[in-house]
Amino acid sequence: IIILILKRLNGIDFEEIKVDISKRHHLSPEFTEVNPLQKVPAILHGNLNLFESHAILVYLSSAFPGIADH
Repeated sequence: IIILILKRLNGIDFEEIKVDISKRHHLSPEFTEVNPLQKVPAILHGNLNLFESHAILVYLSSAFPGIADH
């Protein structure tokens, strides 16, 4: 959830796609393309797939100017 907060507070345009793990959506072939480990959270930005919370936060902080380093 911290990733969503960071994106919203800093005005980063993104499309949120909810993955219902109770319905095993994270095991779908489409999601596996984004995250081979089939875990959430995961982001796809251009050709870059990230799927570990800390890595996502570090990436967002460096990829979008003006975001405070949290």
